[in-house]
Amino acid sequence: MSAADCVRALVGLGFNGLEAEVYTALAQNPPMTGYRVAQVLGKPAANVYKAIESLQAKGAVLVDDGANRVCHAVPAEELLGLLERGFRESRERAAAALAELQSVPADDRVYQLRSREQVLERCRRMLERAERVALLDAFPAPLEELRPEAEAAAARGVLVAVKAYEPTSVREAEVFVHPEGRAVIERWPGQWVNVVVDGREHLLALLTRDGRGVHQAVWSESTYLSWVYHSAVARELSMADVERRVAEGATSKELRAGMERYRRIVASDAPGFELLLRRFGGRPGASGS
Repeated sequence: MSAADCVRALVGLGFNGLEAEVYTALAQNPPMTGYRVAQVLGKPAANVYKAIESLQAKGAVLVDDGANRVCHAVPAEELLGLLERGFRESRERAAAALAELQSVPADDRVYQLRSREQVLERCRRMLERAERVALLDAFPAPLEELRPEAEAAAARGVLVAVKAYEPTSVREAEVFVHPEGRAVIERWPGQWVNVVVDGREHLLALLTRDGRGVHQAVWSESTYLSWVYHSAVARELSMADVERRVAEGATSKELRAGMERYRRIVASDAPGFELLLRRFGGRPGASGS
């Protein structure tokens, strides 16, 4: 990795440009005075001295107490450990502060997501928030990326149901394989990943065929839209199961067993449906579909 790459990486970790350059110069050379660092970089000495003070405060640089004030870069592993610990502490403080904020009114807006990374990260966070039921309808590559969060949700008791397009397994989850999955994958101009959690929030995304970009993606926690989509995905999963069973010559008893799986994933006691009743009024115990 070049010095320029190191500078860019450090800037990505929160260093300003000059701090990143100073640390990189010190890491590449024997300990130097601030004045010598300024000469190496061709930067004004006063600016370099300020950058060294900031780096010292961050624990990235050690400064000798002698008259020459020789500077020494902290080893990379030690620096990264400091940054990671600092981020973790900042995250915990932010989480505590945000938890104390008053809850906001219901938001029925539909939001656009622009990048593949944003889509998958939102899906991961949704699965981590799941309380009762999570439904996934996803092509093989995005499903594989979400597997750890899906399995973790299932392990803590969330009913996780997956519509897959090739034979696969997701530990402790219900998997429904589309009987013509390969044909669907070949026909579509991209890879989709659709997730609905607790009938309370949903995300629909069509990634590009290579999975690196986004054709279109939306997320919403609209109470009504999310529950409608939950019901639709539940029926999609059920139909995939029924079609497979019919193709395999299932008996009527086996078909009824498939419908029992459907009744489980409809989950009319999901938080989203209960929220829908409280918000708009409704009869407790009414069917969610």
